[in-house]
Parts: sequence; structure tokens; C-alpha cells
Amino acid sequence: AMEMSDFSAAYSFFDNGISFLKKKHWEEHYDLSLQLFESASNCAVVSGDITSLKLLSDQILTFAKSFEDKLNVLYNTVSALA
Repeated sequence: AMEMSDFSAAYSFFDNGISFLKKKHWEEHYDLSLQLFESASNCAVVSGDITSLKLLSDQILTFAKSFEDKLNVLYNTVSALA
């Protein structure tokens, strides 16, 4: 859906994926969690959904294991402020 520029539908897919994650998903499924949250944050930026972007960004910034894993969400947050 993202490739077809339907970011609201893509966000819905990523949000559904996030909803299926278990409580300790950042520990047990780190890569999947990071991909889902990053992709959802990308869609939130394009859609102008700042509230969702903040919620998703907070999760990534809290649980990311390295600075490199935080870069995309930091970029998205700065882009949303512009």
C-alpha cells in the first residue's frame, strides 16, 4: 500500500501488525517490532498524524538498541516539525 501512495491504508496494516505483538515484543521480536513501528511512523508523517507519530516514536526511542535504530524516527520527527 505504501508503494501505491495509500499511506492511510498502509498505516492501518502496520497498526494491525503492531496490535498482534505480544507484551515483550521488543525483547522477543526486536527486528519485527522495529520494522513495524518505523513503517507506521513513516506513514504517520506523510499523513500528518502527529499524535500517532509521537506515540510510535516514543516506543522506538525507548526500546531501540542503538543510535542507528533511532535515526529514522528522529528524522521523521524533525520532518514533521518542518
